[in-house]
Amino acid sequence: MHAGRLDDNKSTITAVEALALTQQPHTLTVIGKGVLRDHLEQRAVELGLQDRIHFERHMPRAELWSRLPTFDAFVFTTKGLEAFGLVLIEAQAHGLPIVYSALPGVKEILGNAGSPYIPGDPHSLASALDQLGGDAHLRKALTKASLTNAHRYDITATGRRLRELTLRAIS
Repeated sequence: MHAGRLDDNKSTITAVEALALTQQPHTLTVIGKGVLRDHLEQRAVELGLQDRIHFERHMPRAELWSRLPTFDAFVFTTKGLEAFGLVLIEAQAHGLPIVYSALPGVKEILGNAGSPYIPGDPHSLASALDQLGGDAHLRKALTKASLTNAHRYDITATGRRLRELTLRAIS
């Protein structure tokens, strides 16, 4: 699944076009709204993927969180600057392995809990999806790593780190 704004920087088109290149019959659910929604839906039809790609409306965070456990993986397609990518941690907290655009900083956010691909490259993403889809051991390892990594960002750990930084800064 993919969730986010449907604009050029989020590069959801990479996921749509990658699906046409996969060797396995993956499906994709795209949750979000944005200026490229109609274009993405049209491209899915052009590629003959209307039965494999499902577009859903933007939804409140609580509703998205309730849906996350129903998916097998999260696809992060941003191709440009990304300040943090909170949705990555949200997906990890729900046990989803992440296939991500290898942008600077994203690996540090994810820890060892993701499978990278070349930003904006549908062939690279298709390969990463097929690798994840075809390797149950990898999926299990990434799921476990996702849950472990998400704990680094819980409110208690974040508050403790903020307090430590504050104390260092004022001393």
